[in-house]
Amino acid sequence: MGEEIANLLRYEIISGKLEAGSKISENAIAKKYNASRSPAREALRILKTEGLVRLERMGAVINNLSEKDLDEINDVRFLLESFCMKECAKNLDESLYRFLMYTVEKMEIVATKNDFVELSILDIAFHEAIIEASNHSRILNVWKGIKNIVITALLIATEKRFSMEKDQIDFLIKEHLDIVEAMKLNDPEKIEEALKVHFADTRKTVISSIFTSDLNVT
Repeated sequence: MGEEIANLLRYEIISGKLEAGSKISENAIAKKYNASRSPAREALRILKTEGLVRLERMGAVINNLSEKDLDEINDVRFLLESFCMKECAKNLDESLYRFLMYTVEKMEIVATKNDFVELSILDIAFHEAIIEASNHSRILNVWKGIKNIVITALLIATEKRFSMEKDQIDFLIKEHLDIVEAMKLNDPEKIEEALKVHFADTRKTVISSIFTSDLNVT
């Protein structure tokens, strides 16, 4: 229950529905989500470890993510995933490639249904499969530390994409196909280039979704 409440609060914080500097109490959280104070307290503890709240007596103060925060998370993801993709490319695990292609195919299907939640889940599953397949426990631990924020930001960004032209979604899916192809070729330079294109595009959409009303962000 604490994790579920944390997920809901995290979305409200990152989307800006809960403003930076505003206060939220354990009692208010418990009442809002029809829970006891114990899971409310656990939710705040989780958000504190993510830097999204500052705990005070009986409650917390909201800390919204800054563009710098999101850029730093993007940098960490690039470093982690580029390494993992290169490691997976060396091993040529056909079961991994089958899963990645299956996931991309499902992304194409849910995109036609305008299901931004399922598309976001599949997007994360694609990247997480590569991280797990690299068999690097330390990298996996770092990923788990930023995963919830990444998922939430991606949900917000993907919802934004569905309000735009269809070619934005088509481009997102193509980016994932380009990553798979680069990995199959076991070409480190192409892997980095494909990932750079994908993360630059994701950054642009996330930043614009959270901080601006359009996509004119560099």
